[in-house]
Amino acid sequence: MNKMITISILLSALFLGSCSSLSFIPTEGGAAKFNLATVEYVQAQGEAQKEALVSDLAGSLSVVLDSVLMEDRAALLAMTAQLDSINTLMLVFSTQMDSSQMYVDKSINTMQKELTTVKTNASSTRMVIRRINDNIDNLPVKALETFNEAINDYLTKDEVETE
Repeated sequence: MNKMITISILLSALFLGSCSSLSFIPTEGGAAKFNLATVEYVQAQGEAQKEALVSDLAGSLSVVLDSVLMEDRAALLAMTAQLDSINTLMLVFSTQMDSSQMYVDKSINTMQKELTTVKTNASSTRMVIRRINDNIDNLPVKALETFNEAINDYLTKDEVETE
């Protein structure tokens, strides 16, 4: 509806602005007494109408642009809301990643300490086994049986705890 009004106003302004005089009104002879206006008057009226048309067009143009751009503005607002929600999700994800990284680092440190303890115990056990191998002939049978039972109890205890 606004487009039709705007187009009709523009066409009217172009038609009236292009006419300096009406050709069907005689300007000479006996009919000259029916002249309606001078060229200056018509030009002044054309300029006044052009200014009125431009001001009216400027006023209606902002309304038309607002109505046309309203959908784009709504889409931009929706996109902004989606970007905000994505930003929030990214922050949550980043926080989870940081906490997971701290947990992994803590687990690695704990495992390194346990590995160091196991290496130390294995080294100590190797030394004991070497000494036993070196002195196996001198050790009494009862000591070897006690040692064997202690190792079996220890290994059985570890299997029970891991299950």
